[in-house]
Amino acid sequence: MKKYFLFILISIFFLPDLAQQNDTEKNSSNLCYAIGINCHIPKPQDLDLIKDARIGFIRVDLTWDVVEPKRGQYKWDMVDRLVNEAQSRGIRILAILGYSPLWASSNGDIHDPPASTKEWQGFVTKIVSRYKGKIEYFSLWNEPNSKTFFKGDINEFIGKVFIPGAEALKKANPDAKIVGPDLAHLKGAKWDEWLEKILVRCSDDIDVLSHHCYKSKPKKLKRNLQGFMPPWDPPAVRRILEKTGCLNKPFWLTEFGFRSNKIGYEKQADYIEKFIKYHQKMGWVEKIFIYELRDSPIEPGFGIVENDRTPKEAYTRIKEIIKDCNKN
Repeated sequence: MKKYFLFILISIFFLPDLAQQNDTEKNSSNLCYAIGINCHIPKPQDLDLIKDARIGFIRVDLTWDVVEPKRGQYKWDMVDRLVNEAQSRGIRILAILGYSPLWASSNGDIHDPPASTKEWQGFVTKIVSRYKGKIEYFSLWNEPNSKTFFKGDINEFIGKVFIPGAEALKKANPDAKIVGPDLAHLKGAKWDEWLEKILVRCSDDIDVLSHHCYKSKPKKLKRNLQGFMPPWDPPAVRRILEKTGCLNKPFWLTEFGFRSNKIGYEKQADYIEKFIKYHQKMGWVEKIFIYELRDSPIEPGFGIVENDRTPKEAYTRIKEIIKDCNKN
């Protein structure tokens, strides 16, 4: 009875998203493209786990500092292998570009703005052109409002990274989609000010709006996305989209997650399951990307599998929830 209920629930809420894919893709991959996962630079074993869970999207770090660590020396073999392995499994890619290699950094850190806009555009042109027809979705940095990931200000991000990157990307492949701005939902990082300013100045260059949000419980996460917020807090994300006239654009939550080392394996699984169900009912959030596949020693606990790829309860639960989403 429980399995039958899950099937009905998934059919109601996930199939409208899946219906937008062509029949060949649906029948050959049998993946759920409403759910994605962050996995940095996954190996074939990681992609097997993702496919086995029928998660349809991966968000990966094809960043400039990784792909071209030295001027003119590209690690195309590594990227080619990843792209081809994902494609062979029917898994779609959202590629994070950005981060300045040390040789191209304005101040000696990979998180500084690029010293040369022309060099940055050259990288964007090369990677987008190379994977035309294989990668459709690109982000032009990660969490630029956080000093952890971007050491410039908002005007430097817009003027030195986003606008020139978007221009190069669309010239290289007019059919490619720009996903952004991937802001960190942190009051101290003024995410609301950044989002509003970026949407006012750059919304025409963004095909899919995206955001990151981590909260202690699924209900708090949902409220920060679309609920009522007290006047001393920033508004919900949806309110800013309404204010800037951007509700007509697709919206993806490209990072959310819960740490098993803080709340336990069972509660991590419960919270992810509950937010998936919230997502099914919200309507305006097209896709959600779990952070992350494998546990990292830097931020332990977020993985739905251990670092050695042993599945946690969250992995098993996700697999159970979406296993029938692409049938019929």
